[in-house]
Amino acid sequence: MERKVLSLLVANQFGVLTRVSNLFGQRGFNIDSLAVGETENPRFSRITITTHGNEAIINQIKLQLAKLEDVKNVMEIPQEQLFIREVVLVKCEPRSTQIPGFLHAVEDFGGRCQIIEGDVYVVELTDTPDSINFFIEELREYRIQEISRTGGVALQLSKETVY
Repeated sequence: MERKVLSLLVANQFGVLTRVSNLFGQRGFNIDSLAVGETENPRFSRITITTHGNEAIINQIKLQLAKLEDVKNVMEIPQEQLFIREVVLVKCEPRSTQIPGFLHAVEDFGGRCQIIEGDVYVVELTDTPDSINFFIEELREYRIQEISRTGGVALQLSKETVY
């Protein structure tokens, strides 16, 4: 089953996210990642949902979402037009002998480092989900203590908008 990214334009009001996520749960569909935030118009929010499924499942999800009163528009972003980014924060505690290699690895990926205390660092990276997965694997040798990761936010690489 292929990864699918859905972009929803919804009313920016209490309970909308709960209704959208409940729809997935009630029908046994999994949400791989979810991000939500206000749009350029404060009356609306954009929800970006990453899920997996075949065409029949995705079409069923889109039809069910479109029936929700607060959902103004639902769009599946085609893979060839997908511009998606996530943010990850990784807390690491490299050994003192590893610090030069650690800092080099962070720099190679375009990440930013913040020293917390001693040799404990928080690293920030914004990139594609696949690049973030690779980045996390590269940092494993530097004693990862904690990871916090957002869901993907996405836009379609075309003039078309979700309105």
